[in-house]
Amino acid sequence: MEPHELTTKLAQLHAELSQAKHVDPESLELLRQLTTDISRLLDKEEETSREDAEEVTSGLKNLMLKYESEHPELAITLGKVADALAAIGI
Repeated sequence: MEPHELTTKLAQLHAELSQAKHVDPESLELLRQLTTDISRLLDKEEETSREDAEEVTSGLKNLMLKYESEHPELAITLGKVADALAAIGI
């Protein structure tokens, strides 16, 4: 998978979040931070460190678990973002 495909999935996630009802500010801030971290990892010229990758994937997993029952569409999109990261080695 190409990095631009991941960027597309992140944009889809943001669109779904902006339309979702009852998304708490803490989760929105976590998503913003994850997006920033993912962008930083994609822009790095050197190999991504294990710690950086684990931080991002852990954050995605936590959001997926949180939204699994209340916002299943968001959980699915978060899962796609996690899959895209795995496909590019993050």
